[in-house]
Amino acid sequence: MKIEILEKKKTSKEMLPQVLERIFAICKTDPEFPLKDKLESVEYVIENLNKKIKKKNHLYNQGQKIKKDLETKFELINNSNLELRVRILETLGSEL
Repeated sequence: MKIEILEKKKTSKEMLPQVLERIFAICKTDPEFPLKDKLESVEYVIENLNKKIKKKNHLYNQGQKIKKDLETKFELINNSNLELRVRILETLGSEL
């Protein structure tokens, strides 16, 4: 008796968005598709929304960077202020 081990074929699972993109691509190329105009207008809206999201993310990242810079400057100024107070008090003869 001969025993053979067959290898299982690995099937790649497609995600739903990929399947939908393929379906929409086929629908866009079909001149008889009844909702072609609506599909194109929806794509235009989606494209505009993605641009707005990208722009807002960029602005948010810039804001975070500015906030971090301001916090750093505030801390440096605060430390400088504390050192100056200590020096002034020592100059006036006060003991800490």
